[in-house]
Amino acid sequence: MTVLRRVVATQFDRPARTGRTRPLFLTCRDAAGEEVEVIAKLSARCDQGVVNLAREAIAACLAGDLGLPVPEPVLVDLPPDWIASVTEAETRAALAASLPVAFGSKQVGPQFSTWKPETRLTPAMLPLALAIFVFDALTANPDRRAENPNCLVRGEELRIYDHEMAFTHHMVIPRLEPWRPGALQDLTAPGRHIFRDRLRGAVLDFAPVRAAWAALPDAAVEGYGKALPAEWAGAAREAGQAIRMIKDIRDRMEDCLTEIARVLA
Repeated sequence: MTVLRRVVATQFDRPARTGRTRPLFLTCRDAAGEEVEVIAKLSARCDQGVVNLAREAIAACLAGDLGLPVPEPVLVDLPPDWIASVTEAETRAALAASLPVAFGSKQVGPQFSTWKPETRLTPAMLPLALAIFVFDALTANPDRRAENPNCLVRGEELRIYDHEMAFTHHMVIPRLEPWRPGALQDLTAPGRHIFRDRLRGAVLDFAPVRAAWAALPDAAVEGYGKALPAEWAGAAREAGQAIRMIKDIRDRMEDCLTEIARVLA
């Protein structure tokens, strides 16, 4: 079963300079005493509260099992006495208004920089870019746009993050079913995804993507939901919807890839 490392916040470092959810840079410690620097999202600063945290965690677990380069996801305990010690009033208020467990991503370090429109996608990077594009398309993640890439790069290495808006298939009318012809037409819009135009016209091998999704057993997928903390029980319904959608996508992968190929034609 998927297990998310649990850490305890020990120091507030600074707020993020960008980001809709205004995450926090925190120093934490895990059960073994290891110091971990994370970027944490608070339920009170998410549009749908704990639902966004649950979707983010499930997406990170899925991406990891698919071999995609996501920073390690962690659960961040926010002790009341620590919250009271935070001197910045606005941050302290947001922490106090949030559930006592935040979603965190381990920091990747300053060597990575934000993906830019002029960043070169080399031939060696194409397979990973394709896998990320498929992941975003099928999980209905809208947040890898030209103006908000949510992608870091170092040489030919990539890191992807920010998936709290994924798994919103049921919020679209009609319900988004990525295996239906024409379902992913939105991805053809200019700037809608940072990799779409780079992938068009390239020789693409879908076999690794197909194999990665096919290798997801039901037990692993169900484990994503079981890994969520009890404090996030308010998101149980939406987490269940995300789990069912992952299974449906996996079981209809050939049709999904047909639609992806059409979008990239």
